[in-house]
Amino acid sequence: MQPIDNLMTLHAEEERLRGAHLALTTGNAELTDHIHMICEAMNILWAFTHDYARKNDDELTIQFLGIRLFNAAGSSIKLAHSGYYQNAFSALRDFLETVFLVDFLVSYPDKVNQWKTADEKALRNEFGPAAIRDALDNRDGFKEKNRKKLYDRISHHATHATPSGFKLTLNDSLGEIGPFYRPNSFISWAQEAVKMICNSGVVYGAFFKNVDLTLLRTKEHYIGELDRWKVKYFGSPAASSP
Repeated sequence: MQPIDNLMTLHAEEERLRGAHLALTTGNAELTDHIHMICEAMNILWAFTHDYARKNDDELTIQFLGIRLFNAAGSSIKLAHSGYYQNAFSALRDFLETVFLVDFLVSYPDKVNQWKTADEKALRNEFGPAAIRDALDNRDGFKEKNRKKLYDRISHHATHATPSGFKLTLNDSLGEIGPFYRPNSFISWAQEAVKMICNSGVVYGAFFKNVDLTLLRTKEHYIGELDRWKVKYFGSPAASSP
């Protein structure tokens, strides 16, 4: 067997599992709604990154972060549908860290250039994940540290090598090597992914001012879809904000 044959065999199994996960989504109304909203949020990320003509260097910097958001979301979707659940959650942690940073820069636009030109010490101490989470919690008056709890939970079970992380590689109580099909893991991923990625559409789009009518309509459509989803799954348009 040639090395390329192993890659083709693995890809074939990933594609088979993708079909199984798509069928699972088609037969599940909640999953269908969640995947729909993930796609709608990615449309916003695409529109303000690809279709919007930047007006200054700060907007360009945010657009580069938009590229990272879109690619992290796409990677997580690909990994989940291919049966790599642990890695799909790990990609969500990267997404979460980036969207927290974008949220911070939207609230404090004067910090954009500071972040862009920061040295390693400043990136670690002033703009590191913990500092950004604390700044957002202080902004919102949050005392519960829910941002940290979510970040730590995904890090512990997916990003870092931990014994408890083995759970995401179990199928019928046995460890699985390579991609596999486990509906409950896919559903858990979708439930977390939709909340993170949907919030990014609102946060990211808020940075760009004086946009043209086409982008305004895209944003209006998204907000309408998001409000309907929030009412259905959280009871009110404002209840699902992280």
